[in-house]
Amino acid sequence: MTRVRRAVARTPRALVALLFLATLLGVTWSLVTPAFQAPDEDSHFGYTQGLAESFELPGFAERPKYSTEQSVAGNLSNSDQAAAELWVRMEWSNAAYERWRAQDLAFGHAEKSNGGGANPASPNPPLYYLVEAGAYRVAEGGDLFTRLQVARLASVLWIPVTVLGVWLLTGELFRRDRLLQVVAAGTAGMLPMLQFASAAVSPDAMLYAVWSLALWLGVRLLRRGLTAWGSAAFLGVVGLACVVKATSLALLPGALLVMAIAVRRAAGDAPLQSRMTKVGAGLLALGVTLGPWVIIARVLDRPVSAQVAQVTTGARATLSTREFLSYVWQFYLPKLPFQTKFSTGAPHLAVYDAWLKTGWAAFGWLEVRFPEWVYVVLGLVTVGIALIALRVLWRSRRTVDWASLLFLAVVVVSLLAGLHWTEYRMLDTGAGPFNVGRYLLPLVGIAGMAVALVVRTLRPVHRPTGAALVLSSLFALNLFSLALMLSRFYA
Repeated sequence: MTRVRRAVARTPRALVALLFLATLLGVTWSLVTPAFQAPDEDSHFGYTQGLAESFELPGFAERPKYSTEQSVAGNLSNSDQAAAELWVRMEWSNAAYERWRAQDLAFGHAEKSNGGGANPASPNPPLYYLVEAGAYRVAEGGDLFTRLQVARLASVLWIPVTVLGVWLLTGELFRRDRLLQVVAAGTAGMLPMLQFASAAVSPDAMLYAVWSLALWLGVRLLRRGLTAWGSAAFLGVVGLACVVKATSLALLPGALLVMAIAVRRAAGDAPLQSRMTKVGAGLLALGVTLGPWVIIARVLDRPVSAQVAQVTTGARATLSTREFLSYVWQFYLPKLPFQTKFSTGAPHLAVYDAWLKTGWAAFGWLEVRFPEWVYVVLGLVTVGIALIALRVLWRSRRTVDWASLLFLAVVVVSLLAGLHWTEYRMLDTGAGPFNVGRYLLPLVGIAGMAVALVVRTLRPVHRPTGAALVLSSLFALNLFSLALMLSRFYA
């Protein structure tokens, strides 16, 4: 207990304030967003309910997607009809609520557990949903909307973990410069789309948190040297990330790079047996976190990463590298005359419509958006931050920690490559576009550090003002985003 008190006493007040503010924003988002009005929240809740009620994973072909209770709730609240339909309103009348209450009181275990069919969330690994199932059971005495809200609040708790991970990552790279840590962690914690996604029942909330921790632990291992505990912590978190969502497979190339560099750097300080023992500790942690799901998936005859299996089947047996590169070009740049056209459904360049617009502010089922000029401004801000950050890195190239920078770059490239390959395969099968901005938010720690680099270009006397401007602007953007949601669903 004494150690805990000392740790709490040493916690910077700025970090405590950020954790509190980010969590408070998350709770607000969870209350403002109507039931099932976040992408695939109905599917994620259905997954959670199946685990909580019957301890079953979804995907049964002969069952409906959702339980009778959830289907009735979605119908009477009009949430099913309002999803992605900008001019369709939710049902807020007392009469509809009373009809719902009358039916809900008659529902027993059978009506709550008869879902479990295939839905968009059913391919996901189960770790996040197991945590959510615990929150669901805590609220089992309440009706479905109460259980949904408690599950959302449990999801919100991953926001301060994300903020903490970015704070630690920035401290590792910027020598615990408190102001830069505040800027980077505050940027991560107050991005409106991160708040919105993390305040819904969605594994993305946990994904952002474990990625932020994984990036910190990888950089820490590179900068402090190979140790058994450091290796185990890093690869253990990478394993956990892979049991949250298949997206985390993009961490594996970076993890391999970190271990290779760490082993090579330790060559002059430790014998081979000692180095292999430390690597073995990491592999053991990876096996303990990822291994159980691999075994369970094999026993249940489920793919370990069903999302990966889905995009590697159904398309042509042989796909052209040239076509793939042409698709990537057209995602970021205008089509050249000799290229085959790939339509992502975006009216502008896909990098703008898919990454930027839905990465900054696209709520509900992505239909709730600001006027176009707002995104133009946000786009200019984004490009400006990226260019200034790259310029700072280039000017400090003789002092930068290239191993850490290479690790972060490999993670970015791996994630982008995976997302683009997935969309390319889906376009080839006629399934339509796939990528949206929130898929980039696992990299929120890197984005936060880019903003911190921009603030560092200011004169020391002006840096606190710059930091205050960044955080106040993001806070204001959250308030306007919440107002947009209130106008959409409650006006």
